[in-house]
Amino acid sequence: MKGLNRSDRLVVDANPILSALIGGKARDLFLSPHIGELVTTRHTLGEVEKYIPELARKPRVAAAGVGQADLWAALVVIPLTVYQREHYQKTLPEAKRRMAHRDPADADILALALMLDAPIWTNDADFEGAGVQCFTTAELLSVLGP
Repeated sequence: MKGLNRSDRLVVDANPILSALIGGKARDLFLSPHIGELVTTRHTLGEVEKYIPELARKPRVAAAGVGQADLWAALVVIPLTVYQREHYQKTLPEAKRRMAHRDPADADILALALMLDAPIWTNDADFEGAGVQCFTTAELLSVLGP
């Protein structure tokens, strides 16, 4: 696995964002000085926003006293650069082709990664074999440390 340089960008999928909202290990990576820029798509952020009410009802989250307002507040402060589809529109057809037999909903993240020539941070196996380097949260923690 290639290491990351301080100037590297990572394209972030929905699952690390959701994990960070509830205080998972991903939260430490969002604050890491070892990652240059964390980026995502407006489409992915929309997926996260739709899931916040359900996430707040999860027993573990509710038991910790974390409500929807807390999750929304956490989302606002996560350091993410958000790209609109128009920025990666040219690579979207290729991304859709590559994701057609996996999860077509992930085509936007792949298109952004292709446009930026950047790896993807995801815990989703659907990106395997899509032609871009991917890191899981555990792999990033191993490479970068907490």
